[in-house]
Amino acid sequence: MIVDTNALLIPGEFGVDIFHELERLGYSHIIVPNAVLNELQVLMQKSGLKGKEKVAAKIGYSLVLKYASGGGRYNVSIEGEEEDEGKEADELVAELAAKLEAAVFTLDEDLKRELTHAGIPTVYLRGKSRLEVSE
Repeated sequence: MIVDTNALLIPGEFGVDIFHELERLGYSHIIVPNAVLNELQVLMQKSGLKGKEKVAAKIGYSLVLKYASGGGRYNVSIEGEEEDEGKEADELVAELAAKLEAAVFTLDEDLKRELTHAGIPTVYLRGKSRLEVSE
């Protein structure tokens, strides 16, 4: 399971434990691309962003670091390559999903459409309270 930037904002915006929800759906290994972490860092420092969005970015970033370092029960890894520098996070998420044949958790409609067209399952937030898979 690959997680996109906007999905990592959900815990701070809606209070949903996305890692627990992904586990409930059967996803035991969660991959966060380095580019996604970089986007969260940019959001945390962006001056025009509302306070709630900055807090949501900080929460998502903190959760990834916590679980990736072995703190907690979820199996999270951070992945990325040096040649990925300069590419958009959505492009990297799509490439990684195709390479690993992994599902993607995203709220980005354009990315979901691209992934669905490529036969890659996506996970989305339903009713601001739980996650569902669309294949």
